[in-house]
Amino acid sequence: MASIRRSLFKRSSSYDVVKLKTFKSYVDNADEDENDEEIKKRASSFFQNDLKPRLLPGERAVTEADSVLCFVPFTERKQGISGKLFITNFKLTFLTGDRSSYDQSNHRQRNKIIDDGDIPLTSIESIYQVVSGGKRKKLLPNTTVSTMTKYLEIHCKDFRTHVFGFKFTPKDQIKKMTNAVIHYAYPNKSWLLYAYEYAKNLQKPENGTVSNTPLFDNPADWERELNRCGCTKWNVCDVNQGFCVSSSMPERFVLPMNLMSYDELMKAASQFNENRLPAWCYTHTNGASLVRMAEMFTESELADYVGNLKTAIQLADVNKGYPVEMDLTKLCPSLRDVQTAYEKLKELILIDSGKDFAVQDISWFSSLEGTKWLSCVSQCLKTACDAAKHLENHTVIIKEPDSRHYCCLISSLVQILLDRHFRTRIGFQSLIQREWVTMGYPFQREGCLIQDHSKTNNECIPLFLLFLDCVWQLMEQYPSGFAFSETYLVTLWDSVHLGIFETFLFDSCHQRSRYHIDARWQQRLYLPSAWNWHVQFSDDDQSFFNNPLYIVKTNTDVIDALKKTKSLQLSLRSQTSTRTLYSLELQNLEGSKVCSEGTKTAKTGYGLTPLTGAASLKLWSQCYLRWQTPAQIIGGGNPSQYLQQCVMVEEILCLLHKLEALKKNTAKSANSLTRTRSDLVFSMALDTPRTTELLANSYLTSSFPFSSVQRLSREEKSVFTPISLFLEHSTIDYDYSNDED
Repeated sequence: MASIRRSLFKRSSSYDVVKLKTFKSYVDNADEDENDEEIKKRASSFFQNDLKPRLLPGERAVTEADSVLCFVPFTERKQGISGKLFITNFKLTFLTGDRSSYDQSNHRQRNKIIDDGDIPLTSIESIYQVVSGGKRKKLLPNTTVSTMTKYLEIHCKDFRTHVFGFKFTPKDQIKKMTNAVIHYAYPNKSWLLYAYEYAKNLQKPENGTVSNTPLFDNPADWERELNRCGCTKWNVCDVNQGFCVSSSMPERFVLPMNLMSYDELMKAASQFNENRLPAWCYTHTNGASLVRMAEMFTESELADYVGNLKTAIQLADVNKGYPVEMDLTKLCPSLRDVQTAYEKLKELILIDSGKDFAVQDISWFSSLEGTKWLSCVSQCLKTACDAAKHLENHTVIIKEPDSRHYCCLISSLVQILLDRHFRTRIGFQSLIQREWVTMGYPFQREGCLIQDHSKTNNECIPLFLLFLDCVWQLMEQYPSGFAFSETYLVTLWDSVHLGIFETFLFDSCHQRSRYHIDARWQQRLYLPSAWNWHVQFSDDDQSFFNNPLYIVKTNTDVIDALKKTKSLQLSLRSQTSTRTLYSLELQNLEGSKVCSEGTKTAKTGYGLTPLTGAASLKLWSQCYLRWQTPAQIIGGGNPSQYLQQCVMVEEILCLLHKLEALKKNTAKSANSLTRTRSDLVFSMALDTPRTTELLANSYLTSSFPFSSVQRLSREEKSVFTPISLFLEHSTIDYDYSNDED
C-alpha cells in the first residue's frame, strides 16, 4: 500500500500546491487495512473527477477509465502520463490533469474537430491486448474480452501507435473500457457510425457547400467541365436517373453525343459488370478522350449494342482513330498485391520501441524494398504515363472488372500529368470528387469503416493512399508544378478516415442519397464536405497547404522581375569575367528548372514526364514516418526547405511591393497600394503577434507541422532549432505593415 501511495503521489506532481497538501493529508490519514483497489479509486477520483472530454454535436460519452497511463512512444513504456481515458461514440480520448499538456502555443495544425489526445474510432485499424506475462493478442470485431488487460495498443490508419497502461486502473473499468473500444471501433452497420448522430444535430447549409469545389451532383458542374476541356462530342446524360441502371454510378455522367435510344442503352448496360456503362473522364486538347469501362460479359446476343457503343466512342474522337484499350488488371498490381504491400509497410512502420527501431535501422532499405510498396507506386505511374502518351494520338479506354478501383487512380493521374488545372487545389479536389467520389470508389468498404463479420479478412485496400503517394512522387520531381504542399496531401489522407465527411464516407452516390433521406429519423440529413477546410482548420493553418514555389512560377510580378534580372545579367556580359558569367549561367539554368517545370508541352506533347522506375522513387516520410521520433530529422527535412522557400517568396513579394510603392511616390500618386496576400505561413499579411508567437514557440523537424514537441524527451527538445533562427538575417523580420503606403 505504501508503494502505491508513493507512486500516486509522484504522478500527482503536476497539480497545484493546495491539491498536493490535501492529497498528502488524505494519504496520511488513510486506514492501514484499506486495500490497493480502494486507494486507486479514491485517488483517481480525487484528481481526475473534473476531467471531461470536449463533445461535438450528437457525441455522447460511453464509458471511462481512471488512472490510465498514456505512454510516450519509444520510451520502452517507462515514461507515461497519468490521466483519464474516455470512449465516446466518435472517439477515444485521453485527458490528463497536467494542463500544460493542452498548451496550444507549442502545436501547429490545431484541428477544430479533434485534439491531440483524441483518436477517431474510424481511424483505428487494429487493437492489441497485452496481458500479464507480455502475451500479445489482436482483438477481433464482435468479440468479448474476459481476461485482464495490462496494455492496450491502438494502431491507426495514420500510422500512429497509441499505448495505454492500466496498472493503476480499477479492474471493473479495465474490462468495460476494453470491450467498449472493440464494440465502437468495429461497427457492423453504417447507421452505427457517429456521422449519423453528427448529421442529425447539424443545421442545413444555406447555400450547399461553402467550398468552391464542384461536387458533380448536378448537370451544371459536368457542363462546366466539358466546356473547360473544349469538349463538343460528348454530353451529360441522365440515363441513370433514380439509379435505375446502375447503383454504383452517379445519376448523371457523360456519354458520346447522339448515341442510342434509352432502350438500347439499357440493353448495352446489361452487358457490363454492375451495369456500369463506359463513361467519359477527360478530353485532351487534340480532341482525343479518356474513357473508363467495366468488364463485359462474353458471347452475348446483345453484343451488337456494345459494339454500337464503342463505335460512338470512336466517332467522338475528332481524329476518328480506333481507340486504344488498356487492361489495367494486367498493367497495375493486383488489389491483393497492394493489400499485401500495405500490410508489410505497416509492420515496418507501426512500432513504438526504440529497440525495434534500432534493429530495423540496420536493414531499413532492404526491408522497405521487401514491402514492394514502391513497386506498386512505380507500376501505377508507368501505366498513367503510357496512357497519357497514347492520348496524344488516340482515344484511350481504360478498363478493369468494375471500373471502380484502378480506373479512378489511373484516370486521375493521367489528367494531372496532362492538365495543369488539376495541379491547383480546386482542380485537384474537383478531380477527386469527380473520378473517385462521384464515380463510386467504395471508400466505406475499402477503408473498413464497416466490419463484415461474415468475412475472415477485413483488411483495408488503401488504393486512395497509393494515389496520393503517386501524386507526392510527382511533386518531388516537379517541386514548382503543384499549387499545394505535401502537408495538404497528408492532411487529406487524415481527413479520409476522420469519419464525419460525406466525401469519404460512402461507397456510391446511391448509398449517399439513401443516407440523406433515411426514413429512420424521418428527416433529411446533411454532412459537411471534406473540401470545406474551415470545418477543421483556421485560415492560418490552411496556409500550410500552399506551395511557395508555385507562387513564384505563376505570379506575374515575380516572373517580370526575374526576366528583368536576366536581362540585366546579359547586359553586364561585356564587363563581367568569364568565371562570373559561368556562375550566372548556372543560376539561370537552375532558376529555369524551378520556374519552368510543368511547361514541357511544346516538346513532349503533354505536361509532366516523370521518372517512374522504383529506383527513382522515395518513401513519403512525412506521411509514413511523422510519428517515429527517432526517425525525425531535427531542424531539417522537407519542412525546413518549405519554410525557407516561404521566407524567400515572402521577401520577393515584399520587395516588389516596396519598389512599386516607390514608383508611385515618385509619380506623386495619391493612391496607396495594398500588397497582395501571399497566403503563406510567414505572410506579413497575417496578424503580426500571431506570426511572432509561431516563430517563438514552434520547433522544426522533418515531421513539422504534425509532430508535437510535447511528446519528445527532454534530451531531444534541447537540440531542436527554433524556426526564428532561420529568419535571423532575413528581411521578413521587418514589419512591412507599418509602411506609410
